[in-house]
Amino acid sequence: MSTASPEGRISPSDIRNASFEVVGRGYDQQSVHEFLRAVAEQIEADQRQPGAASPEAKDEMVKVITQAQILAEKFVAEAEQYSKDLVASARTQYSEILRRAEDSVATREAAPVPAATAAGHTDTIQEIEYVRTYTKVAQVQLRAVIDALAEQVDRLGDLPIARADRSDGND
Repeated sequence: MSTASPEGRISPSDIRNASFEVVGRGYDQQSVHEFLRAVAEQIEADQRQPGAASPEAKDEMVKVITQAQILAEKFVAEAEQYSKDLVASARTQYSEILRRAEDSVATREAAPVPAATAAGHTDTIQEIEYVRTYTKVAQVQLRAVIDALAEQVDRLGDLPIARADRSDGND
């Protein structure tokens, strides 16, 4: 009785096509026991190696990982574009604020200055302090947004590797 394929592994076809010598009124018990022992050993070996996937399963895993990589690259590109748009918007706002401040200064310089009063001087200092405070707050907010975007881009960039690591660890 021949039970193994050329690779030395028992296939479903080998099991279906197994034949045993008929002795008297039944099969040769020794041949049946040998075959069953070989099947049991093969099943035990397969159970000890859960990562031994079929070629079709491996192809499917490669397809899934490739799709995940493509999606991750797409998300990273979208995040990069969003961050570029956000920075461009912040620069536009910064330029607009600066232009308004310069216009305000030019207007005040062009206007005749009345005799300095304590109240007028205090108002100007308060406006300058307000602009400084506003600028500092805007800088902090922009830094926070840029840091958050950078963190998200880093996470998106790590996804395919993390998935590959998890699948490698489960083999």
